[in-house]
Amino acid sequence: MKVKSQTYALLIGALFGTAGILTAQASSTIITFSVDMATNIANSTFIPGTDTVAARGSFNGFGTLNLVLDGTTASVYTNTVNDTTDANGGKLEYKFYDSNGAVPNGGWESPAHGGNNRNAHLPSTSGASLVLPTAFFSDAGTAVTNLVKFQVNMAQQISLGAFIKGTSQVFARGTMNGYGTPATALLTNDPSIVVITSGGLHTSNVYTGIIEVPDSPGASELMKYYIDTGGNWENVASVNQGTGSGDRFFKNVAQMLPIVDFGDQPYAPLCVVTFSVDMTAQAYASNWNSGDPVFLSNIGGGIPMTNIPTASNTNIYYQTFTYGQGSYWKYKFYYTNNISGTVYETPMPPTAPPYGDRFLTVPSVASTNLPTVYFSDVSTNDLLPSNMLVTFTVDMTGAALTNQDGTFNRLFDNNSDAVYISGAWIGWANNTWNPIALSPYQLANSPVGSSNYVGQFTVQRGWVFNMAYKYSINGLDNEAVDGPNHVRYIRTTATGAYSFPVDTFGNLYNEPAFGQLAVVGPASGGKVPVSWLGLPNVQLQTRTDLTSGSWVSHPETAGTVWSAGINSANGLISVTNWPASGNLFYRLIQQ
Repeated sequence: MKVKSQTYALLIGALFGTAGILTAQASSTIITFSVDMATNIANSTFIPGTDTVAARGSFNGFGTLNLVLDGTTASVYTNTVNDTTDANGGKLEYKFYDSNGAVPNGGWESPAHGGNNRNAHLPSTSGASLVLPTAFFSDAGTAVTNLVKFQVNMAQQISLGAFIKGTSQVFARGTMNGYGTPATALLTNDPSIVVITSGGLHTSNVYTGIIEVPDSPGASELMKYYIDTGGNWENVASVNQGTGSGDRFFKNVAQMLPIVDFGDQPYAPLCVVTFSVDMTAQAYASNWNSGDPVFLSNIGGGIPMTNIPTASNTNIYYQTFTYGQGSYWKYKFYYTNNISGTVYETPMPPTAPPYGDRFLTVPSVASTNLPTVYFSDVSTNDLLPSNMLVTFTVDMTGAALTNQDGTFNRLFDNNSDAVYISGAWIGWANNTWNPIALSPYQLANSPVGSSNYVGQFTVQRGWVFNMAYKYSINGLDNEAVDGPNHVRYIRTTATGAYSFPVDTFGNLYNEPAFGQLAVVGPASGGKVPVSWLGLPNVQLQTRTDLTSGSWVSHPETAGTVWSAGINSANGLISVTNWPASGNLFYRLIQQ
């Protein structure tokens, strides 16, 4: 079975059901925050009695929990709150906030490593307490060196053959040692630590090491475990990842960290998983050819995939990998060539954060074949079957030129300024923003003297229906620097030409892909008016009974042949008077 992008359906009818009543114990953790403001006081960026310091985080929607002096020092501020928002056993995110206007970042602190939020694991028991170690605001305290014991269970990696006992080495690499592999980062097996697996097996595969951590007291630290065999960094479960990082988090205090499984994979029976990806659409679009290697991006980097030369579809590439049953993995496919270099796919949602990866929970079987997917979930049905002449129109009313820092410079001048367009379908003009590079993509004032600028451009066969683009004043990237793009869809290819709705400069609108299926009036003369927001690969289906019979496809309603309808803010809305008698249900399906 080959998996395509989602099937979307909208039924016109009624749905009745019953709701069960679920009860669960509410999440609750009594959290004590504390921060030392001594450095801020010394720098006059916190004035006791005038300024306030607060804890803001996931526990209060990053609102304000003001802290007060602890009563024993002149600089440590503290407070306690009942966190009923974050799940027990989950992860807390927080930062400290100084009301003094001289503090950078609008008052938010910047923890030492990456400036992201601080993190803490929450106890699994509801109502338990968590006292967080005192940290300096922005981790700006005088460095101290604490001894931290790291412990990792390598049982599953040994079972997988990724770690060879007596030959392979495992390291704790992180902010405490510059992510390097000095001798002090090497962990050694402690045979006195015996772990009993869920199946009752006793293993002594825990590796430990005590490492010096020199940093501000209580500072937020990051690290990962690393196997030298194959250059294997662990993949950390999201609940154990520091905010904005794929690494584990801990605090700079003297401590013994709990034993964790490498990659958060507990010992489990093995499963051989076969992956497969169909590159047909990439070949159709001339992005890829059969001589370009295809890879599975997985643990240990990219793994080459192979096709079956005698298969009916030689564009399907395969690779197998062995995992522990029940483990969670993220992965992607990519290819390389001399023109584009390394090209990673962009799968459709749902994907795993933070990089939009595919994800897999390994089933409890000895082997499994995953369904074949299209690269980036794009099939040939998602691509233009022929060249299309697309018309872009932008209203420049109120458009403004900005300075490099994004501040206002002046309003657009219809008499002296020029308007250009750049987009993904032209490779963002080789990622260059200047009037020379964009000269083929200048828009004309039409009608002359109006606020509208219009341009017609050919979009090549094989491009996707969704178009990402931006407008430009005088060839510069000044509509939304480093911001979002306009995204609109070519909704019909029947005539070889399509006009997008009028855009407004600075309003970077994103159309929905398709949908909005509706009966827009009463039946008359045996017909009912039906409308929908379509695409070339979207068509209507009908059915007379929701409980029996099959859906009937109507390919004549697909945007490859259908062009009748009305214009809207989202482009062409297809409209027809559909013959109907008795009960009739409708849905849209994407090929």
